[in-house]
Amino acid sequence: MRILVVDDEPKMRDLIARALEKDGHAVERTGSLRETDARLRTASFDLVITDLRMETDEAGLSVLRHVKERSPDADVILVTGYATIETGARAIQGGAYDYLIKPIKIADLRERVRMIAERRAERGAEKGPAPRPERTLVFDDIVVGENAKMQRVYELLPRVVGTHSTILIRGESGTGKEVIARTIHRASPRKTGPFVEVNCAALVDTLLESELFGIEKRVATGVDRREGKFEQANGGTLFLDEIGDMSLATQAKVLRAMQNRKIERVGGQGTIEVDVRIVAATNTDLDRAVREGRFREDLFYRLNVVTIEIPPLRERREDIPHFVDHFLARFNASFERRIAGVDPQAMRALRSYEWPGNVRELENTIERAFLMSRDSIIRLEDLPEKIAGAAETASDAIVRLPEEGIDLEAVERDLIVQALRRTGGNRTQAAKLLGVTRRILGYRMEKHRIEGDEDPRNGKAV
Repeated sequence: MRILVVDDEPKMRDLIARALEKDGHAVERTGSLRETDARLRTASFDLVITDLRMETDEAGLSVLRHVKERSPDADVILVTGYATIETGARAIQGGAYDYLIKPIKIADLRERVRMIAERRAERGAEKGPAPRPERTLVFDDIVVGENAKMQRVYELLPRVVGTHSTILIRGESGTGKEVIARTIHRASPRKTGPFVEVNCAALVDTLLESELFGIEKRVATGVDRREGKFEQANGGTLFLDEIGDMSLATQAKVLRAMQNRKIERVGGQGTIEVDVRIVAATNTDLDRAVREGRFREDLFYRLNVVTIEIPPLRERREDIPHFVDHFLARFNASFERRIAGVDPQAMRALRSYEWPGNVRELENTIERAFLMSRDSIIRLEDLPEKIAGAAETASDAIVRLPEEGIDLEAVERDLIVQALRRTGGNRTQAAKLLGVTRRILGYRMEKHRIEGDEDPRNGKAV
């Protein structure tokens, strides 16, 4: 393979390069962002191994972005220090193949390089993206679909389930945050311990505090001693759902418990040691909440070790048929009847509807349609009226031309932005969705002044 080693420490750079050259690889070396960027403009590589910290604390992430922009099919291994494991995990989400923690073992690095080389050889080509999961179920209830953002989640999960790191799951209500949390627990070293869930939005502040930390017995008031969720989750996983709704006072106590691994019951004097892994979830914009003073910055960074972003269902419509198949298989097993599938008109309605309740709403809809269906196929009339009506607004035409006409240039730009948003900024996949080559997409992005580093959440490309 052609390998580029990026490190501003010459000794480490040469050590890695010599080891890989002995294995028969063609290795080049660079020592700065500028030198690396110039080399990536003139050559392509099968693998880039880059240090995280060089001129800046996250220089390796810049290298990762440059590699993925210019050579999307290349693999990247990030080398990071103990103090920056969080950044290394974010790099995996950004498309890195793996990351190694310093001080690295050359044997471990060579083993990962060997695995990459074997994977490429098995595909019969020197270049190509990492294989995506099959269209089956992984981790029980998680459905593998085609959405690029979710593909990154599927690829990240195997790397984080075996750790004890804190995980923050972000996404709208109904997107499946609890399913992800339970999946992480069941596949983790703590799987034999308890999984304890707390809905932080369902309790007022005083009740939430006693629910989390427990109550010490009070003779004067007749209140009995009661364990809190931290104690109940000892040796397992504590899932703090909707943590963005927690008050600042309770946030401070949760932060202290995470830092010290000790809690105090409400009304108690002593401390109790607890060993729990925190998985938190929220549909709140915590970055904004921190800026507005509604969420503690120190707790946010303590929670945000590994972040998993779950897109809403309306942004992953291509996965709806996979969800439908999954739910039908479950209901067929639960009820004494069999539904073979959904007819095209009903599927069209399902894919056209906006799904404000996300996957949870889709599951409830399929269960209702399953029960309402009079034969072995779910039809349009089996769906709720509001969802069936979505099919009537859809047109057989790719784009409906309004009476007043359209701005064709604006439509083209909007479709490009939508494709980039749906694929998480992956230009190769976006070009595939639009039916053009990656080069043509790049030309049209330049024509419409769509910059590669813009934020899709603002309606722009990435």
